[in-house]
Amino acid sequence: MDGRETWLIHNYLLPDETDFESVDRDAWIRALLGVDETFEYDVIRQEDWIGRRLVANRFRQDRVFICGDAAHLWVPYAGYGMNAGIADAMSLSWQLAARLNGWAGAGILDGYETERGPITDQVSRFAMNHAQKAISERLSIPLAINDDGPEADALRAQIGADAYDLHVQQFACAGLNFGYFYPDSPLIAYDDETAPSYTMYDYTASTVPGCRTPHFWLADGQSLYDALGPEFTLLRFSREADVAPLVNAAEKAGMPLAVLDVTLPEPGEAYRHRLLLSRPDRHVAWRGDEVPADPDKLIALVTGHLPQGQPAHARTLA
Repeated sequence: MDGRETWLIHNYLLPDETDFESVDRDAWIRALLGVDETFEYDVIRQEDWIGRRLVANRFRQDRVFICGDAAHLWVPYAGYGMNAGIADAMSLSWQLAARLNGWAGAGILDGYETERGPITDQVSRFAMNHAQKAISERLSIPLAINDDGPEADALRAQIGADAYDLHVQQFACAGLNFGYFYPDSPLIAYDDETAPSYTMYDYTASTVPGCRTPHFWLADGQSLYDALGPEFTLLRFSREADVAPLVNAAEKAGMPLAVLDVTLPEPGEAYRHRLLLSRPDRHVAWRGDEVPADPDKLIALVTGHLPQGQPAHARTLA
């Protein structure tokens, strides 16, 4: 679709349109284009489908895992399904790799369903609610939109503004892509702060454990994400913080850990602690001003070696 010669048209069935054939496609296309019967066009492909919201009640059965469309389906808005599938794959891949490479416990595989299940359910509801609003939008457009004169001009302007406010959310969906967080993971060391809420299009960058590690530009112009290690990375914002105990604990456990010293005077409001542990999927695993008194326990937690019987927030570290 190039927007000049090739176009895509979506059409929702109205309540009185009981089947796909009840829609006069030719008449609606000509109305949208503002052309009469003399205009010629070609239909390259036509697909009829029913929008559903389906999320699997489990993403794992023993040694079998599912992700992407196998785990969740919803109305295809703005690539949400693709983005969620990629996030599923990233989450599952680093946990599988950690286990297969020998430095993670079997418990690390419990993180996948616990983390991704609630998020994909939430995204599915965002997408379907947006679809319902789009359908309502079509139902609320008055016939006077085709009239001439100042009142019709004002009506068209208002409808256009309302349509922009609604649909910009699906194309500029920073909240869905960057604002989600994992509140109950068995692989994250939580503290007393709650992650900020987010909408489809807006979010607040945060280092609350479970949130996405907030991006900033390093002093040399490099992206933080390009500087992070391929596995776990410990960000240190003050060289006065002694990280040797945590580095030693990671080395003893065989967990790959890179240390990144950040020299920026102000990396951003979200970074209020001197230390932050970022996971391979770029979510915050832990933060603090000093290494915990028991660094071995922290490493055991984030690598799935701790017993999983207690609630996630009971596994906080000093």
